[in-house]
Amino acid sequence: MNWILVLSSVTYALKAQELLGKRQIYSSLTRSAAIRKVRGCGYGLRVSAGDRLRAEKLLREAGIRVLGTVEDR
Repeated sequence: MNWILVLSSVTYALKAQELLGKRQIYSSLTRSAAIRKVRGCGYGLRVSAGDRLRAEKLLREAGIRVLGTVEDR
């Protein structure tokens, strides 16, 4: 199972993806209707369920705000 971390813009999503990659957390940029329910821009990063909490913590510590999470089914 995967989760999508909802971010405020595509710019923050790309910055977050780079940061997570440096920490060996694979993520993929995604845009979907499910994300737009949480935030209008509709951009997020898909991460594995096992990496979700660590990814959120790393982004928060780097000053990148995660607006919400959406389960990717």
